[in-house]
Amino acid sequence: MSFALPLLVLLSMIAAPATADSETALDRCLAEQRIPRAVRFVDPAGRVRFGRVDAAESGVPTGIVPLLPGDADLARVMDRVARADPAEGETAVRIAIAEHSARICSPLPLSQAAIEAEERVVVAAGLNYAAHAEESGGGDVFLFPKPVAPSRPYGTVVRHADVTLLDYEVELGVVVLADVMLDALPSRDEFLASSAFFVANEVTDREPIVLDATVTGPGTGFVSGKGRVGFFPAGPWIVRGTELFAALDACGAVGLGLRLEVDEGDGFALRQDSTTERMIRDPLALLAMLASEVRENGIATHMPAMRDGRTRFYPLAVDATAPRLPAGSVILTGTPEGVAMQAPSPLPVVFRGMLRLRGPFVQFAEEERARALSGAPGGYLAPGDRVRAGIDGLGTQVVEIVDSDAEPRPSACRSD
Repeated sequence: MSFALPLLVLLSMIAAPATADSETALDRCLAEQRIPRAVRFVDPAGRVRFGRVDAAESGVPTGIVPLLPGDADLARVMDRVARADPAEGETAVRIAIAEHSARICSPLPLSQAAIEAEERVVVAAGLNYAAHAEESGGGDVFLFPKPVAPSRPYGTVVRHADVTLLDYEVELGVVVLADVMLDALPSRDEFLASSAFFVANEVTDREPIVLDATVTGPGTGFVSGKGRVGFFPAGPWIVRGTELFAALDACGAVGLGLRLEVDEGDGFALRQDSTTERMIRDPLALLAMLASEVRENGIATHMPAMRDGRTRFYPLAVDATAPRLPAGSVILTGTPEGVAMQAPSPLPVVFRGMLRLRGPFVQFAEEERARALSGAPGGYLAPGDRVRAGIDGLGTQVVEIVDSDAEPRPSACRSD
C-alpha cells in the first residue's frame, strides 16, 4: 500500500468481510507483523506506566513490558514502543483477565482538568457514516466538542438517574502526537507519522439530542448528550498510523472492521458491524473541515453544555489567534449504523404528538423513554449490560453499565 494514496482510499481498502473467519485471519496476520502497541497500565508497584503489549488474547492485553511513566509524552512513548527495548532489568508483566478493570488504564493521558482548562480538546464527528445518518433521520457530517477525558477500557459506565436513553457508538479514535496547526495542515505521510489510532465507545444520552433537534439541522444537544464524565471508554492500546497501515499493507489491507456487541444477560449480541470503507470523511478530511469551520466561526462552538451549574461553550481548538489541536488532543471519526436509537417515520410521530398537544421531538422522546423502560431486548443500555467494542488491530474493550449508586471499582489509573 502506498502512503501517497489519499487517506480515504487507504481506509476504504481496509474493509474486511464481516465473517468470523476473516476477522480471525486478519488479527492473526496483524499479530504476526508485531505492530508496536502502546498500553497504559498499573504496574505491580502501583505505579501508572506506559508499556509495550507483549501478549494479547482476543484483543485484550495479557502481557506488558513496562517502558515509561504514565504521564510521558505520547510521541516519546510511541518512539520507545517501536524500538521494542524494555527499560534495563524490566521484563513483561502478566495481567490476569480478572485484573483488567483495575490495572488497564485509558492509553491516553488526557485529564478532565486539561479539557476544562481548554488546554486540549476532543473533537467528534457526527453522521460520518451514510447508513448511520439514514437511521438517524438524515443530515450532513458535522463536528462538535466532546469535553470528556478518556476512561478505562475495562471499567464501568454510570447510567445516572436522569438518563434513560443511554446509547453506544463504536468509533475509530485518533490522538495527535504533535500540535496540528489548522492553518497549515499536515500531509498524509506527516499525519500518519504523528498520530495514533485506538478504539473508542462514544457513550451517549440521546434525550438532549432529540429534544434539541431541529427540522433542518442536528440541533444543539450533542455536547450535553455526550459530555458526561465517563462517557468515553478508550483503548485498550494505541498504534501509530504509519505502523498500522504498513502492517495492513503486509496483510493485504483487509481490515479495520468495527464491531460492537451488547450482553443483556444472555450473552453478547452483535449491534454494530461495519468498516472504515463506509466513512464519509477520513481523519484528514475532518481536519480540513475543522480548519474551515474555525476559520469561519472561531474556535468556540454554539452547542451548550452545563458544567457546575453554568453554561459552557467548549472550543473545537485552542488559541483563537493561531488555532491548533495541541498534542494529546483527540478526533473521534463517527459511528456506523446499528445504534439503539432509530429515527421514526416523521408523519406518524407528528400526528401522535398533535393528539397529545406535543411537538414531534417531545413525542418521540416520550416514546423512546417508554421503549427503554419496557426493557425490550436490543434497545438502550441498562445497568447490568456489558458492552464489547473492537476494531481490527486495535484491540477489544469491555465495559459494564452501572447505576449511579453502584460502588466504584477501585483503580490506580490517574486521569481516568
